[in-house]
Amino acid sequence: MRRLIIGDIHGCLDELQELLRKIKLDEERDELIQLGDMIDRGPDPCGVLEFFRDLKRRMGDRCVLVRGNHEQILLEAVRDPELMELWSANGGMETVRSMEERGLKPEDWVSWLTEETVLFYQTDGFLCAHAGVEHEKGEENSEDTLLWDRNQLLENRYGGSLAIVGHTPLSVAAYMDGTGGPARALPDGRLRPLPKRGMICLDTGCVFGGKLSAMSVRGGFYTLHSVGRGGTQP
Repeated sequence: MRRLIIGDIHGCLDELQELLRKIKLDEERDELIQLGDMIDRGPDPCGVLEFFRDLKRRMGDRCVLVRGNHEQILLEAVRDPELMELWSANGGMETVRSMEERGLKPEDWVSWLTEETVLFYQTDGFLCAHAGVEHEKGEENSEDTLLWDRNQLLENRYGGSLAIVGHTPLSVAAYMDGTGGPARALPDGRLRPLPKRGMICLDTGCVFGGKLSAMSVRGGFYTLHSVGRGGTQP
């Protein structure tokens, strides 16, 4: 089975659809893992939610949606209106506008986001989380680390079994081996052995004018794919 892992989208629906065309998603056979931050900041956050809602209906458990800090902020802001200012400061108004254009409101998505997103996803080869990982087993990490942490990535401190994350926008997808040294850029389109340890970051800042990136993983090897903002090939 091929596993496809997609980084932070932030409302960039056109780029998401172009990326899935590029990697030729097979809804009958592939497993798709999205690393969170589907919403906020970009042009069509509600469109991205609707896209994954429909995709998950078709793919079932083979479509895995990891919860990002932006989905978490939405859930908390709906429950506590005092947090609306925090959400607004983090791009939430783009999500509200996108929903209102469809006659929807954030409350309409609380049940779906609560039930259909997970804080981490552990496979036999790697751990997927939105932001940070301190421990190899997903359940041993705090919710705060999984949703918000950047230190393990930026300081290259995590050297456990492979973790794949987003959250921290980089100019290119990168690998950190946990030794504290510089990150290693990962080139597009090359078949490479999947690292057994360390951390890979797939947030390449599409909403900020960068790229939307995905990994295709099968049989101990991976290939990186990306599209630029506006669907252009990088």
